[in-house]
Amino acid sequence: MRIKLLILLLLIGNIALGQRKRVISGDFNNQGRTSGAGGINSSPAPKAEKKVGSSILDDSTKQVYGPTTTQFTLEKHIKYNNQKWSVLDTSITDFHKHQFIARERNLYQNLGNIGTPISPIYPQAPDIIGGRSGFNIYDLYFKDPEEIKIYNTKSPYSKFGIIWGGQGRSITEAQYTRNIDERSNFGFNYRGLLIDKQIERERRGDRNVLGTYYNVHGNYRTKNGKYFVSGNFSRNNQEVAEYGGILIDPEDSTFRTYFKENRQANLQDAQTRELRTNYHLYQQYKLTDQVQFFHSHDRYKQLNDFTNTATSGIETDSAFFGPVALDTIPIKDRSKIIYRQHEVGVKGDIGKTFYSFYYRGREVNMDFKFIDEGELDYGTYYMEHYGGFNLRFGNDSLSYISVAGEYLSGENYKLDAEIRNTWFYAKGASSRYLPSYVQRAYLSRHNNWRNDYESTINTKLESGLNLNYKGLSFRPSVSYNLISDYVYLEKINPSADSIRNIQPQQAGGDVNIISADVQMSYTFFKRFVLKGQAIYGNVSGSSADAVNVPDFILNAQLFYTNIFYEGNLEMQFGIDYHQRSAYFANGYDPSSMQYFVQDEFEVNSYPLIDVFFNIKINRGRAFLKVNNIVERIRGTGYLITPYYPGQETILDFGIDWMLFD
Repeated sequence: MRIKLLILLLLIGNIALGQRKRVISGDFNNQGRTSGAGGINSSPAPKAEKKVGSSILDDSTKQVYGPTTTQFTLEKHIKYNNQKWSVLDTSITDFHKHQFIARERNLYQNLGNIGTPISPIYPQAPDIIGGRSGFNIYDLYFKDPEEIKIYNTKSPYSKFGIIWGGQGRSITEAQYTRNIDERSNFGFNYRGLLIDKQIERERRGDRNVLGTYYNVHGNYRTKNGKYFVSGNFSRNNQEVAEYGGILIDPEDSTFRTYFKENRQANLQDAQTRELRTNYHLYQQYKLTDQVQFFHSHDRYKQLNDFTNTATSGIETDSAFFGPVALDTIPIKDRSKIIYRQHEVGVKGDIGKTFYSFYYRGREVNMDFKFIDEGELDYGTYYMEHYGGFNLRFGNDSLSYISVAGEYLSGENYKLDAEIRNTWFYAKGASSRYLPSYVQRAYLSRHNNWRNDYESTINTKLESGLNLNYKGLSFRPSVSYNLISDYVYLEKINPSADSIRNIQPQQAGGDVNIISADVQMSYTFFKRFVLKGQAIYGNVSGSSADAVNVPDFILNAQLFYTNIFYEGNLEMQFGIDYHQRSAYFANGYDPSSMQYFVQDEFEVNSYPLIDVFFNIKINRGRAFLKVNNIVERIRGTGYLITPYYPGQETILDFGIDWMLFD
């Protein structure tokens, strides 16, 4: 640990003292920070100013290339003629939140370790209303191609980051982008997850998770700004050693069993793997402000494997996974989906009104290893036809009214509407979508079902306020979600010995979910910040047993912040608090790679408290974080998913730094 701290201090010192400054002419705000279609990579990089006399620059010379001379936007802003160019985020607020669940306000559950299968606590309507695989446990680790940033840089920009977590948990990130000329840009992003087991770890490098994500992106516009094209390729490979939760001895089944040093795992030889790739292209041509044409193309592939090399014992019989449906030892179950789609449309601005109309053709090809298409009552290789529109009234991102709709031939649809200003918003969404393929059919050693379910109808209404007064920010909101014909997985035959005998079900009635969310932030004594969030959830309706959510989810943060040495050193010191009320959290089945509803194992309520220290020196950021200090005091921790302990008391630290040459 001392060696790691020494490396950290050396890196921070190198960042603070090792960079030379250059004198640059030009004002980025006047050259590149424009709105509208003409702002995409529309200005040349500023040129170096000639210096008379000595060519040696001292450290007091102003450096103009930096976070404010690198802009980015997103494809959706360009596509909907609502360009919002942003500069790089150099804030240290929440920099210590490197775990994916913490970044998502603790509204997800996983298996207690970084990079493991993850699922939202509240049901979410899918973006795709047509055919989709239903293997969603690694969605959060793959970035949607439309969310990949489109850059305009005045100098080469690179960012490097590494997190050294206790017990062999490390995350490595790298970014690079630069303008080739004033109208084109190229870059890439990389993230590596090297996460050791936290249960039965035999040595350093005994991996629980091995994840590799990267994307390559570029964009170009013509000199007159009428034509723009961007493209990217993304790939994520996620490999997880499945341990099946803690093995419970019937003679010693107390809660402390989950946190003993000699605790054992249910599985030793099981693994899940997901490989995703996507090729994405977007292009548009501006005839006039009122008439513009756009086209996008995607080629997406997702491959999901469950393997188990064990040849006997609990890992192959019905005691853990449920009845044997297919005599395959060793086990290798595989599902693959490929889709290709083209979207073409017309759009434009008429005064303060934006419109777009489009057609999308989507070819779907779902392949089950042990099921032939002829065995099913629906297609696994077919063409989908969509038509849709988008309307927005108001020409900024703060005050507007928007309406969008999409129809898939065969009665499925999606409708969205929103009204928003600086202090109030209200939005509604309704969709009718196909159940996923894995919900309708699956065959593996331990799973066998064939279903022909109706489409699910999901309607959600939400409204909230955004109130600010001096140092106080107050944001209350309420939502109502009605789900009809909801499809989910649940444990069946509760009296059976197996703890993971699951089957899909379609709710015969309605599910009503009411949620109230209150967020606040208060700055006091100039240097102290208190943040809080309370979420109340209630499920009712004739099929209320299809969804389990906690009554309350609480998040809070208190920290002291200050800036020293004329802005060259910034620091924060504080604590994070999170707690959920006890509830029947969804269980997890490795063999089908699905979370499922259960009502036998109640996950305990637990105050999760972390202590953190964030610091920024020049362009380098670093943090130290002690996770879950309560477990060190109590001697027991918490379960985030039935049979799966959450993060134990452990020290993490990390660093990242930006370079602009």
